[in-house]
This record gives sequence, structure tokens and C-alpha cells, in this order.
Amino acid sequence: MLRTAIIGTGGIGTHLAREVREHPDGRVAAAVDVNEEALDELAAEHDLDESVLYTDEAEMYEETGLDAVIIATPPAFHDDQIHEAFDRGLHVLCEKPVVIEQEAAERLRDRVADSDLVFMAGYQRHLNPGFVAAYDRYHEEGQEPTFMTGELTQDWTGHFERGTNWRVKPEIGGRGHLFSVGTHVVESVLWLSGLTPAAVSAEMDFYDDEQYIDTKSSLTVRFENGAVASFADSAVASATREHIHVWDDEGAMYLEGTGWGRRELTVVEPGGDERVPDLAYDEAPSKFAAFAEAIENGEQPPATAEDVLVVTALLDAAYESARTGERVAVDLD
Repeated sequence: MLRTAIIGTGGIGTHLAREVREHPDGRVAAAVDVNEEALDELAAEHDLDESVLYTDEAEMYEETGLDAVIIATPPAFHDDQIHEAFDRGLHVLCEKPVVIEQEAAERLRDRVADSDLVFMAGYQRHLNPGFVAAYDRYHEEGQEPTFMTGELTQDWTGHFERGTNWRVKPEIGGRGHLFSVGTHVVESVLWLSGLTPAAVSAEMDFYDDEQYIDTKSSLTVRFENGAVASFADSAVASATREHIHVWDDEGAMYLEGTGWGRRELTVVEPGGDERVPDLAYDEAPSKFAAFAEAIENGEQPPATAEDVLVVTALLDAAYESARTGERVAVDLD
């Protein structure tokens, strides 16, 4: 039995608690949140005793025997919470975006490399059969991407107009929409292509004068193999859409979806014909299931600290480029 604590019991934390409960080896052993109402809602859904609910992480750790933690708090808290869990000998599944800055990502990478504990990033695209098929094309089948585009749109206008949501507060949310949500597209392309970004040019519209919280962004990325990618992200569009197109010498892999539903794969063949592979989307493992399997087998999880480092380094460079108007190298040394 994998005794697991949920740190952060908002929407994502509640969803992940369901994944724990649905897994045969999962057990929600504790939950912690500063919001007592959110704690009570989680406890009611999962029939948790009041004795395993906490508003203080240190108290939870002192009173509860655990094997793992799931971190689903806002991004600014992740760095400290990850290392606190590691200090206590616990496996960690952390929701994205995992850390805010490259320095923190490098520290995480080094910590994981020196540990027998499992760290998994909450990049769910790594579990989607369509994305896995694209990954296999570029890692197992010998193809190499040459040109890539990615776009994600969502409507955050209410957050911007009210100005009260943690997502528009840098001290809690870290950065803006590209960092928080558009990272789905950027990170997925980096992972499935296997390419190393060399430099990025970016333009952004910002919500705040300090230029932390972006509302719209456009990135051009050049990779070490000479491939280029164009990314566009908007937090002020009227609907949620996601499009990823990865081209190579034999065609392309199109990954697309609407709302927050399933993203599906279309393969573009040489000459332009399209086919939709028959993939077992409904059989894809949950994040917790993949996390538990990595712990049980002592294997690398589907989304790693190395993945976190690459996307964080690229985003660091992109925000610097947008603020300075200069093309910025992506330093992964």
C-alpha cells in the first residue's frame, strides 16, 4: 500500500486524490491545505477522517506515516515542498509547472540524480497514447523533426479583470499563461521530439508592469539540429484549443484537442494523405498509476526532472527575450 499525502486540495489535488483512491495500491493517508473548506470537501468525497486533515505541513509530517506525496499547490510553493518531502525520504509526484526558474530546476535534477527516490512531473501528455506514438516516431523509428508548431488558447479574462486569482500574482503563480498552461504545448514538443533548444526569440503582452504575467505570447525556437519551432499562446481567447504539428521528412504528427478533453493523433503521410491510428486512449494509465509503477519497479517515471529542466530553461530564456527584445540562448550546460 502506497500511503500518499495530498498537498493542495484544490481542483487538481482533488482529481489526483481520486486517482489514488482508484488505484489498488493507493491510499490517501493525509491531506493538507490552508483552505479548510477545500479540505472538508476532499474529506467528504473520500470519506477521510478529520484526524488526517491538516492545515500545517510540518504537523502532517510529524504525525503521519507516509510513502509518497502529491504536490498540487500553486507553483511558487513547489520548490520548497519537493525538497522537504525528499528530506523526509518520500517519493514525489508534483504537478506542473514544477518550478519557476532554471536554477531551481537544476537543483531538482541534481537532487533526483543522487537519490533512490522517485520524482515524477505531472505532465499528462507523456501518458497520452497519441503523444507516446509521436515520441516513438522520433525516438524509436529513426525520424527527426524539422519544423514544429504549437498553439494553446484559453480564456483568463475573468482573472485579469478581477485581479484576485493567484494565477495573476507572481509571488504565488510565478509567471503567466505561457508558464502555467502553455507549458503543456512547449514541454510536449520538447519531450516527444527529443531535440535540444539552442535559442529563442519571443514577444509577449503583459498584464503587469513588472512583466511577469503574460497574456499573449509568440515564440520562435531554433534547435541544435537546425530544426525550428513556432509557439503561440493566448490567455484572452474565447475558447480552449490545442494544436501541435510536428513535421519530418516523411510527413507529420498532428496532435489536437478542444476544451480539456482528450488530445488525439492524426498522421500526415507523404503526399498529404491523413490517417487516424486506432489507439487505446481509454487504457492510458493515470498519473498516479504511472507514479506507483515507477516506485514499485524502481524505474524512471514517464516525466522526469530532466524534462522539467529543459522546459524551464527554454521558458526562462523566452521571458528574458520578451523583456529585452533580444534573441536569447538556451543554456543547458
